[in-house]
Amino acid sequence: MQDRKIKSKRQGTDFNHESSIVNPKGFTLVEVIIFVVVAGVIASTIFIPFMTSLKGSMFPEKVATATCLSQYKMEEFVVYDSSPVTPLTDYTSADISGYQWQWDISYVDGNLENPQYEDDTKHKLILVRVKDPDNEVVELRTVVTRRPADE
Repeated sequence: MQDRKIKSKRQGTDFNHESSIVNPKGFTLVEVIIFVVVAGVIASTIFIPFMTSLKGSMFPEKVATATCLSQYKMEEFVVYDSSPVTPLTDYTSADISGYQWQWDISYVDGNLENPQYEDDTKHKLILVRVKDPDNEVVELRTVVTRRPADE
């Protein structure tokens, strides 16, 4: 077997191929530790500002709250088939401070088109809108039909 050490021209030091980065068998433990430390520093410099901006963003929470409020109001109308037909209302304060809601209940034809407020078509289109404190709007629509027992 041939000796894997090569003499350096400087002061007779040996160059060991088995512990260098060009080792075909893999990385040394020191190289792996250095990589982990450097990767950790880089990841923390990227991750910390990202998490700070994510915590500052309340948009998902506001949308979830507005959606919950609109579902709550929709349930009030859907529970009773006899909800009166109502043209689009102005925004009024909702049950949670900073949120506003409005609704519209109209008759629609069998194709769920042509909203109207006089002729009973046995189908009602219910629209509920909730506006969050940033003036973003969540809108829900549903159609209810008259139950046979109600006729």
